[in-house]
Amino acid sequence: MQILSLSSLTKTFGGLVAVAGVSCGVDRGAVVGLIGPNGAGKTTVFNLITGSIKPDDGHIFFSGHSIRGLRPHRIVKLGIARTFQTIRLFQGLSALENVLSGCHCRMRSGLVASLLRLPGQRREERLVIDRAMGELEFVGLANLWRATAGSLAYGDQRRLEIARALATEPKLLILDEPAGGMNEQETYELRQLIEAIRKRDITVLLIEHDMGFVMSVCDRVLVMENGILIAQGTPQEIQTNPKVIEAYLGLDDD
Repeated sequence: MQILSLSSLTKTFGGLVAVAGVSCGVDRGAVVGLIGPNGAGKTTVFNLITGSIKPDDGHIFFSGHSIRGLRPHRIVKLGIARTFQTIRLFQGLSALENVLSGCHCRMRSGLVASLLRLPGQRREERLVIDRAMGELEFVGLANLWRATAGSLAYGDQRRLEIARALATEPKLLILDEPAGGMNEQETYELRQLIEAIRKRDITVLLIEHDMGFVMSVCDRVLVMENGILIAQGTPQEIQTNPKVIEAYLGLDDD
């Protein structure tokens, strides 16, 4: 069963066609990679799914319901969370505070209860702190909960951003180049983390330029070039697809 379905998704910026009629789906519980050369339109697809920008045409269905045109905070509440190609953390806040910001969308206490520190609000706050600490432990950062995000090593910041996304309780986690800038050990640990996320029954859709990483962690791979979806299949099928080879390596004039 598909958790996410895109149908004829299209987006233009002036005269530039960034996404041209993309149709594909993501199966529930799968890890799916979206790859392609720079400028292929991959991040634009992510931005369309998460509501950062609106499509010109086409449809986006999540868990069987249309989410086209919804604002980002509503999409998060429905169960889609994401990280970004460029890390976007609150650099001056602690690791715990960053994850707590992700928990906010699931809190029920209103402004009055928070201002008056009512018993129900205090109970919920304790539960949310426990949940945030649980996510930090899950990504291996529990011992750094007091550290400011800006003081963390690059790989730890990447994992902190994933912890914050997980704190929103997603059904679908979208990762934009999660292994970008990581060393070999950090990439290995990220692969293990994604497998652990899958075991939590969370579907993963990721963009990544590290082909070894993509082929080792993904069940299926989608390939874009110039805004068009040119191939989709298993990692083995993608590695031998002539259109994919041409897109990455070019075609000999002969």
